[in-house]
Amino acid sequence: MATILELTAIGLVLVTLALVIQAGAVLFFRDRPLPVSSRRPSIAVLIPAHDEETDIEATVHRIREDLSPGDRLLVIADNCADRTALLAAQSGADVVIRNDRDRPGKGFALAAGLRHIAGMPPEIVVFVDADCQTSPRCIELLARACDAAKGPVQGLDLMVADPRNPASARLRLAEFAWRIKNDLRPSGYARLGLPCHLLGTGMAMPWGLIRPHLFATGHLAEDMLFGLELALIGRPPRFFRAARVTSYFPDSQRGQTQQKERWVQGHLGLIISHLPRLTYRGLLRREVGLLALAADIAVPPLGLLALANMLLLSACVAYMALVGNTVPVGLVALANCLFVFALATAWHLCGRDLIGLDEVKELPRQVLMVIRPLMTLARGQRTPWIRAERTGQPHPPH
Repeated sequence: MATILELTAIGLVLVTLALVIQAGAVLFFRDRPLPVSSRRPSIAVLIPAHDEETDIEATVHRIREDLSPGDRLLVIADNCADRTALLAAQSGADVVIRNDRDRPGKGFALAAGLRHIAGMPPEIVVFVDADCQTSPRCIELLARACDAAKGPVQGLDLMVADPRNPASARLRLAEFAWRIKNDLRPSGYARLGLPCHLLGTGMAMPWGLIRPHLFATGHLAEDMLFGLELALIGRPPRFFRAARVTSYFPDSQRGQTQQKERWVQGHLGLIISHLPRLTYRGLLRREVGLLALAADIAVPPLGLLALANMLLLSACVAYMALVGNTVPVGLVALANCLFVFALATAWHLCGRDLIGLDEVKELPRQVLMVIRPLMTLARGQRTPWIRAERTGQPHPPH
């Protein structure tokens, strides 16, 4: 029992060290922005859209302002039961209509769009979700950075609470966790010259690296999966913070729960399928970038990591009380200290405007929320790829 607890605690320490390194790099190292190409490559923008009639017109109009003659903007209306296809076409986008109820999901939609443009492929493909708002020149900057890097590039992908509704403590915690995952952590790696994960929106890649079949998997985290496969062939994604896409959290509790379940199960699935491969290949090739991605993917969602720290600490304290062995407690205490340090550093860097006493009181409830997707997974039930439920009200300009 002591060996099991010690090994588990050591694993928790190693996982948490990745967070500490990423936060510490942002705190102590200077930014190393990616260069951008002096030439403007040809661009195709792909927008997968499932029942997005409330946002698709605004999204298409914003992106068209960033395109040049000869660029393409393609909306994949995927299993839609609303006017998404009609409104996208009226807004000036090319539209592909995909109706395949047996294979739902964003990955299959992207694969259909990629096959559609394969006859006249662009130099760079940029992926943007239908509910995202892009920063000025976002598309062009992503394409130029991708052209300079000769590999995949991931922009800054943020989710925020809808400004029309006062952000509850729960949503502010979610926004803080999102900033850590999609901004602080890839920024830390970028400052160390290390790669990042693909996040599904605000990403660009050269046409020569496109593999439609790797998207058409039905995986709950098809974006991260594709990025990891590219890393394994020597083309890991790079973080490009100068280009930003922003979207809103689902405004219903049901939608937020659906989204969390999909993310947690998708991430855990990648830990099982790709952590051993990344670690083995990284050690075999002596590639620090692959080992860095392995360490990053080993970090579970923050709520789950907090839950693991609390449960293991309780188990080690109980074992110490029964047997008197203090080694497991010491190791898991170190893991907890590292976790608290990483969170405190993250709060100092990107959370002081969001997190106060009211949000801290919500932490136990947020931690307990991760139990549901774990129980679903333990029962052998796989969460299907479904769009998180929203009220259907159009989003305001951002």
